[in-house]
Amino acid sequence: MSIRDLNKLPLVALLALAAACGGGDEQAAPATENSTPAASGTPTVEMPQGNTVTPTAGATATPDAGGQVHEVQMVTTQGGASGEFQPKTITVKKGDVVRWTMAASGIPHNVSFSQGDNNPAGFTPPADSPLYTNAGETYELKIDMAPGTYNYACVPHKMMGMTGTITVTE
Repeated sequence: MSIRDLNKLPLVALLALAAACGGGDEQAAPATENSTPAASGTPTVEMPQGNTVTPTAGATATPDAGGQVHEVQMVTTQGGASGEFQPKTITVKKGDVVRWTMAASGIPHNVSFSQGDNNPAGFTPPADSPLYTNAGETYELKIDMAPGTYNYACVPHKMMGMTGTITVTE
């Protein structure tokens, strides 16, 4: 192996890391007997409690009258090796909207309730958001979940602590 080949190793390692953290084929969540299409073509997931969760990746969700939009930033940390949600925990009311926004371009992040641990029994999570890599990209979710605590994570960075919690109140 020559010196020239050794100089290429960091680039090869970086490319391997990027491939491991990103992409893959995006697949739609499988339909369940309680799924119905939303007007926008986004799947609506019926909750066992009769509540609905409608993910609106890349689209704007409107809170109910008197509702609020809660902002959460997806921030890359540790020199690009991990990330965090800021704030990590929020409290919302049914009918509010949570908007996750990529703080900077680069390392991919997403929002996954299916990867959140300790969610309430009977909770059917919405489909995972896509992986976002560009500053300003957003994922919005209108909160129609029953009161309780719901955990979510960034799939590529869950093991590094990129998790968050939403507490839904009445």
